[in-house]
Amino acid sequence: MDEKIPGDLHAGLSGYSLNPTSYDLGEGITLSPTYAHLMAHFVMAFAQPPEPGMHHPGPWKACQSGFFFNVTADLSVPLAHLDSLEIAQTIVFLLRLWVNPATRLAALSSHPFALINDMPDNQATVTVFEILPREFPLSAPYPNTETETLDWVKQRWRLTHKLKLESSEFALAVAAIDAGQFLENTALTILSLWSALEALFSPSTSELRFRVSALIAAFLEPPGESRLAVQKHVAALYDKRSAAAHGLPRHDRNDVLDTFNLLRRVLVMIIDNKKVLTKRELEAKLFGET
Repeated sequence: MDEKIPGDLHAGLSGYSLNPTSYDLGEGITLSPTYAHLMAHFVMAFAQPPEPGMHHPGPWKACQSGFFFNVTADLSVPLAHLDSLEIAQTIVFLLRLWVNPATRLAALSSHPFALINDMPDNQATVTVFEILPREFPLSAPYPNTETETLDWVKQRWRLTHKLKLESSEFALAVAAIDAGQFLENTALTILSLWSALEALFSPSTSELRFRVSALIAAFLEPPGESRLAVQKHVAALYDKRSAAAHGLPRHDRNDVLDTFNLLRRVLVMIIDNKKVLTKRELEAKLFGET
């Protein structure tokens, strides 16, 4: 969608509020407070289909549905970044992962949102982007200051973007956790999250339950009781995944939340370790090799 934005990319973020100062994320990318109200109200026409190229004639009736978002932050990515939309999506992913899961990329603009009101009509290009409702809304502002959380994002967005480009497994995990809140069916959510975990941790298709749970535990915990406890917990979550996959779901909302948290913990550790471990490296951790 970059081709629809002729200049610098301005990503309008909803669900994330910034103190009244701009924050420099590096390489000319900034996050600034702003305000815009994005709204869509659905209407229905009842006349016969119009002639080609003509609009539907009235009367129109309003529907009891629609959506609206308050755009409260402007993420500006200069035109010099040829993959500006992908970079913006990476930064929004990190904001969801570490700062506020409610953050969404609501709209894309060719100009700062704060200036559009005073511009001639049609001069600014604005495109809606993420508008689906959050069916499983995650929340939990993490106990850090705004500066600390944004510093974490600033230090990691370049590496995270690189990992997405280099590792299809990592990119799948990012997409799964990003989309998970917007899936209406929690069985599909849990399957999507586990597909990402399996891609990262399954060396083969045999004995998946034990292999995946053991490798995840070995990745997250040092040898000992804590690793065993994590392995048992992950194996129990995997059982819920298997039941959902066979059309007999036995999970509840806590199981879905635990799976989100598990994948989040894995992704944070991958980013902090600066690499996606190979299957050989994972097995070495499992068996205590140095």
